[in-house]
Amino acid sequence: MLEPPRLADYAIWGVALVLYAYDAARRLGPREFLLIEAAGGRLEPSLNDSPFTARARVLAFGPLHLPHRGVFVASWGRPRSDEAGVRTTLEALARFRGSLRAARVLAGLAFAWLFLVGPALTLTLGPDAAVLYTAAGLYPTVVAAIVALWWRRGPFHLTRARAALLSVEVLVCPAFLPNLVRKLTAPYPIELDGAQVAVATAAPEVRAEFLVRLERRMQAMLEDDGGADAAARAQLDAYLTTLRDAG
Repeated sequence: MLEPPRLADYAIWGVALVLYAYDAARRLGPREFLLIEAAGGRLEPSLNDSPFTARARVLAFGPLHLPHRGVFVASWGRPRSDEAGVRTTLEALARFRGSLRAARVLAGLAFAWLFLVGPALTLTLGPDAAVLYTAAGLYPTVVAAIVALWWRRGPFHLTRARAALLSVEVLVCPAFLPNLVRKLTAPYPIELDGAQVAVATAAPEVRAEFLVRLERRMQAMLEDDGGADAAARAQLDAYLTTLRDAG
């Protein structure tokens, strides 16, 4: 009769999960937030009321259970763009996101191998066999990801140095591979005001909640600055009012 697996048998998958979460974390400035890919092609803002902080920067995460969805780092408080500028930015984002199909598949496969297949095999076959069989499926996925990074380097907006760095990362630590889509999307430059993008793309209920949280973030920043001056407060109020009107 086979002995039931011990908690220690799952330690390797726990370590992989910690590495995956660590790699997924983004350290953002006070005026930065994440735009997260959502259903229906939308981009939804993530702005927490009480975020984790590290050295005055905010720790933010995309949905760890959805490795195929990218995250974009955006900033609020920039000058407002006209409708043509917003449309141009959104069209460029749509083209870039459309180029990520291979990366999405590979990230999802790596996630499945590490956090679904591996633990399931540990339960049924034991830890040694589980590691062996998982590695047999995971490392070809790693090789395929490296090939995709170089083959699709142009559409992925990667320099040679960046492609080489990502290749080394996923080869040395396959637990980083489920973050492949986020590694490609997070550095993508969004020159437009991020809040304006959020208002233009998010669902109405998400947009309303984002504006409430943004107002709270603004108020906290003013309090941290000693209340700031009347001009700064008026400028932020006008900015928020413009966003509400656009929504």
